[in-house]
Amino acid sequence: MSHQVRVIDGLRFDRIPFDELFAGNEPVLMRGLTADWPLVQAARRSPTEVMSLLATHYNKKPVIVYVGEPEMGGRFGYNEAVNGFNYRSERRDFVEVLDRIRADSGSEVHPYYYMNSIVVDQSFPGLAAQNSLDFSHPVFAHHPRIGKIWIGTESIAAAHYDVPRNIACCVLGRRRFTLFRPEQIRNLYPGPLSPTPGGQVVTMANLSQPDFERFPRLRQALDEAWIADMEPGDALYYPSLWWHQAEAQDRFNVMMNYWWVDSPAYMGDPMDVLMHAMLGLRDRPLVDRQGWRALFDYYIFGDNSVPRAHLPEHIQGALADMNEENARRIRDVVAHSLKR
Repeated sequence: MSHQVRVIDGLRFDRIPFDELFAGNEPVLMRGLTADWPLVQAARRSPTEVMSLLATHYNKKPVIVYVGEPEMGGRFGYNEAVNGFNYRSERRDFVEVLDRIRADSGSEVHPYYYMNSIVVDQSFPGLAAQNSLDFSHPVFAHHPRIGKIWIGTESIAAAHYDVPRNIACCVLGRRRFTLFRPEQIRNLYPGPLSPTPGGQVVTMANLSQPDFERFPRLRQALDEAWIADMEPGDALYYPSLWWHQAEAQDRFNVMMNYWWVDSPAYMGDPMDVLMHAMLGLRDRPLVDRQGWRALFDYYIFGDNSVPRAHLPEHIQGALADMNEENARRIRDVVAHSLKR
């Protein structure tokens, strides 16, 4: 049976317990963390005031907006044939989109608008000056975060995972996150690797209206789900690779979030490794794959000091501690092999 995400009360945006969050490696809902933000204060007065505040900071550069017709019900994803999406993507003036949302606010049946993953400093310069979190923890000296904003009508972003760690801050409108541990991937029936809505693999199942005949293992995933119901001023932390469905529940909704990756850039994207493994390993005979699994467990997923413990330092090569120089040598080897 699903359970509620752990809640911490009484925190402020400048007193985030990062060490506790990192050690727990689970989602945590920080109730009222951003209650003092001017944006959240405006949200408590009216959605119109939030629209005005955002428009004041908008720098007039067009934004990408997803537009869905009323029949898609706010769930942005694939069309019925799975050969495209159930929405169209447009470049629009932000204020014009707000005008459309405002004009439709009295209609029960209306189009859906979703402006997702907009870099705050690129489209709303100055907004973060009074609406941000304190990232003075030492980890951020080497792993900078990026702030983004998500704006629109009611919407459901189908369950997916992100590589970065995340703190999602609810600014306006109620929001529900449904989260799953990474090992639930098999029970969530991921869609194709490409094309994907928003650039990430998403579940093919509808969590709100589950079809257990088509997706029988989904029942197990839902039994293990973590639920976080958010109000304006709340912030949700969740670790890397946790699957999550984000549901914005009111007519107009705003969320700001902060992403960061806690590994050096020279290590590259793990998805590249996965794609290379599909090329080189996935379709080999089972007995061969079992052998390669043992090698990966030894060299990659086990204690990384064991494979080199018996080797003199000068011959450890790729087994040595990873740094920019070692990463460059390994990339050269991989790039050369791919050219053959």
